[in-house]
Amino acid sequence: MKYFWSLLAIIVGFLLVKYSHNIVNSFGYVDSAEKWLGTYGGTKLMWKLIGLLLIIGALLVISGLMNNVLFTIFSPMMGGVLTS
Repeated sequence: MKYFWSLLAIIVGFLLVKYSHNIVNSFGYVDSAEKWLGTYGGTKLMWKLIGLLLIIGALLVISGLMNNVLFTIFSPMMGGVLTS
């Protein structure tokens, strides 16, 4: 089942990257994205980054590396509570 959801996430991520211009035209600009990611085109960049993160996350799930990546990122915040 993880392959189905990962493949669906890859397709949605690809569509977000490819059609970010159409999404912005349909739903409008996001003020915080325009402020932090650029004055013009920040919202398009935001949609492309979300799509890219979906694709990378899905590939990590398929390869079985998602747990290792999450453990590496969040283990310093847990203060030694988690052990590998």
